[in-house]
Amino acid sequence: MTVVLLDSVRPELIPLRACRYLRGPVRVTEDVPGTVLWEFDGVEAVFDEVLADTPPDSVLVSTDPDHRLVRARVARGEQVIDVRSVSGMALLESVALMDRLRRNGPWESMQTHRSLRRYLLEEVYELLDAIDAGDAAELEEELGDLLLQVLFHARIAADDPESPFDIDDVARSFTTKVMGRTPGVLSGAHSDLETQIREWEERKAAEKKRGSVLDGVATTQPALALLQKILERLTAASYPVDTIPAETWTVTVTADDDSVEAQARDRALALMESVRVAEARAKEQGVELDSREAWESVLGN
Repeated sequence: MTVVLLDSVRPELIPLRACRYLRGPVRVTEDVPGTVLWEFDGVEAVFDEVLADTPPDSVLVSTDPDHRLVRARVARGEQVIDVRSVSGMALLESVALMDRLRRNGPWESMQTHRSLRRYLLEEVYELLDAIDAGDAAELEEELGDLLLQVLFHARIAADDPESPFDIDDVARSFTTKVMGRTPGVLSGAHSDLETQIREWEERKAAEKKRGSVLDGVATTQPALALLQKILERLTAASYPVDTIPAETWTVTVTADDDSVEAQARDRALALMESVRVAEARAKEQGVELDSREAWESVLGN
């Protein structure tokens, strides 16, 4: 006798090895969806099955591994064929739930990318707190909250009449980007950290075709994070960062003074502007900004 366990989220996925056992009448537990029953030649419900009365060649189909009949048959030593678990399958249920809420939820149907902005920021900060706390359960919960934001924004985007995209497009974007930037690691050509980082940056630069070393830097991020990102970009571009005035990187907190955040952001934006002016000057002069000396030649003009 055989037990065939279907996935509760995608019960229509029949294990290939089970097909030969499903060609005749089968017995099903009450959890198997009606839409799946039409695929079988014959169906007999076994809600009150007595194991002793079960025909020796019967096949039981269920989606519940803890069902009393499944457990009884397994204990008796019957063959079990189940859908091999694949990481990520639970995401399908999450996507379906978000779709239902977007269509039927009075609050969810009203939201926009902009209206959700503050919630996204809150979830990111809460996730950072969970990481600092080192609590695995809290981290799992906060990652789920952040996933909600990703699913929500993707579902809103699917309704866009001009430039729609959905969660599958988001996933493909991730896969395409990461595969394109890590070919050496994925092919097994190398496993060296420096090589991977260099390969990533080179391919990223080729994709972006940036006109400035600061293109793509998010200026809405917190001021200190913005300054750090600018420093990283300039250092990687051989910019003489030691020539930047110390007050640009210094934060002094004073009571009753202007917002420290605003002051730091203003200095960061001013630095970005000066870099772009130097880049424009280099372009006019035909200077390739690939060394400290090259930068100094246009910064000093």
